[in-house]
Amino acid sequence: MKKKRQVAFPRAILKNLADEIKKMAGSNEGRLFILEMVEEIPYDIRAQVIEGLSAFYEDEIVEFFQLLKAEYGSEMESLCARALEKFSMAGLDISSPIFFQGSLLKAYATCSRHTGRLSLDIAWKASGKGVHVESFYLTFNADGLHSFFLVENMPLAQFEHDRQVLGEMVELSFDEASLLISQAFALNLRHMSRPSVGRFLYQKYLSHSTTISEIQERELLHRISPRLTPRQLVNSFFYALKYQDLSYILSLISTSHTPQALQQFDGFLKLGKTLLEGQVEEVYASGKHARVIASSLGLKDHELEQHSYCFYLVKVESGHWSIVDIQSLPSQAKTRTNLTNPLEANVFCRVYEITDMDEFFLVLDKIDNIREMEELPYGIHMRLTCFEDNFNHGVSFFTGVIADMIINGDEFVVISREQSTVAEIHKLFISLSGIPVIYRGEYEVSLLKAYRYLGGNYVYFEDVLVDQEGEQVFDDGMRFISARYLVKDYKKVWQRMGELSLVEIETTVDYRVYYQLEDRNGAPAFFAEYILGPNWLSISAFGELDLNQARQSLEKEIYEYLEYDGMELKTEGFFDILSSEISRENPGLEKALKEMYLNKWYNSHLSTLSGMSPSEASQSEEGKRLLWTMFKKIGQREKKGLVPGQQKRINLKEYMRKVEQGKEGKI
Repeated sequence: MKKKRQVAFPRAILKNLADEIKKMAGSNEGRLFILEMVEEIPYDIRAQVIEGLSAFYEDEIVEFFQLLKAEYGSEMESLCARALEKFSMAGLDISSPIFFQGSLLKAYATCSRHTGRLSLDIAWKASGKGVHVESFYLTFNADGLHSFFLVENMPLAQFEHDRQVLGEMVELSFDEASLLISQAFALNLRHMSRPSVGRFLYQKYLSHSTTISEIQERELLHRISPRLTPRQLVNSFFYALKYQDLSYILSLISTSHTPQALQQFDGFLKLGKTLLEGQVEEVYASGKHARVIASSLGLKDHELEQHSYCFYLVKVESGHWSIVDIQSLPSQAKTRTNLTNPLEANVFCRVYEITDMDEFFLVLDKIDNIREMEELPYGIHMRLTCFEDNFNHGVSFFTGVIADMIINGDEFVVISREQSTVAEIHKLFISLSGIPVIYRGEYEVSLLKAYRYLGGNYVYFEDVLVDQEGEQVFDDGMRFISARYLVKDYKKVWQRMGELSLVEIETTVDYRVYYQLEDRNGAPAFFAEYILGPNWLSISAFGELDLNQARQSLEKEIYEYLEYDGMELKTEGFFDILSSEISRENPGLEKALKEMYLNKWYNSHLSTLSGMSPSEASQSEEGKRLLWTMFKKIGQREKKGLVPGQQKRINLKEYMRKVEQGKEGKI
């Protein structure tokens, strides 16, 4: 494969960075700042910048590379090894430093585990006069170990005073603190999200082999959660289900009834089914027994599924309620609340023109609870969030979301389900002096249209209003979607690819292309595409169900070597891989891909055919009518030259040929 020429950075820039590192390398607080600086370097050039720093032969730079090695592990292992070898040959001492030594004094956690979030403060007696305090903000969702910060040489009296002022906090043992930190960190690995910097310090908790039993873990979670009413407990169950917080879910269910009770929610606890809504409807309680009726709305492969449940609870000796059974109610059972498809809701949008981008970001910094969601092609998607703490209400599609905020070029858009919310945010902007935006208007649009704008389908928001096409769907019903990852350890990921039954396409480009096939009625059909670059990976498939299966298969045992980077609809489709270079090197590839694609299409259940496959549709009058409608759309697009990505390579005659071959049994 061809190797890209490495980017060379001016020595003056690297020297400024090296000088900053040397100033901060002497303390753990400074080392945390150094790691924050490293995280700010764009991922695409981070390795080259760090490699460039190895040109400075100084003790502090040696310690910097040891810090990176301790913080990032295998992700930067080879890079650090090369640098340290250079330093060693130059006569510098490259022995590993000891970043911290001390003895545990006390650990405290907030009584908020039921919310899926808690703060944890751990005080250590170190060599200084005061105490070394490590503070964590743990979230038991995809964010995992969200935040970590350090206060060195804090007076012990101040630490004790702060714990009292902060309200109800529970004292923990080292075992218990390590368990909570490890569980939050495990969720970072599971969701392939990056934990907070500072692992060089908190690795001692992750490495600790805890002796806590399952019963002791349940007791711990009860101690750091308040007593909830039956309604609140079941609603908190749905919140935990939404965020895949299995340890909290298990703490709510009686040990002897766990397997049977969780059977009802198996689909939600695995990739492939999303909880959109879940809430308590009715509660019947008497003494130590309670019965709770609840409903949920799930989404799986674009199909909405509504379920009703009956939770049976008993009050245990500690005063907490415990779930002893969960039964699924018949689908025809009447529920008081009628859960509707939240994707059909309308949202309110206010549009602004940004006159000074730098000033505008300074204004946004003044607003609390704004969280960056993802980078967009020409901007950024942020979210203004809130959290439910009393759980008198259940999960809704908009749970925790006050508003979405999108910067798209010089346009700023606020999106919310409530008109009053966008009005309040507008008042907030007006109240801030010197706000660098000009108000352009307010609009009410469907949620799907708003999120297509968010996905980069429109240059300006007003383009949404003149779009007559509706939701973009390929005429043949095949949606090609892709999951993206950053690769932390190329070798480990490449080895994992070799363990799967994949077909590799020989190329000289700087990425590897693999295909996973499946048998469809005796013919090889496409299942998934894998593209592995130097520091990135994409997995693509038709529909969420296939993509989730492909992801589960690959991610197994290599979570820590990947960082999930989002999903996208690949509008160029299945044949986007056929660059002029790859086509020249593999002249028969396009024909093979066409056959794999058509075999997949012919046997896939498509929403445009009312859930039938083209194979099934060709055998009924209604199916033939739907097929004809599909073919008519494809033909009309071909005449107008408006054929979307993957259909540019396949014309109408080839679809019709595949159907005729199926009728004749020639597939």
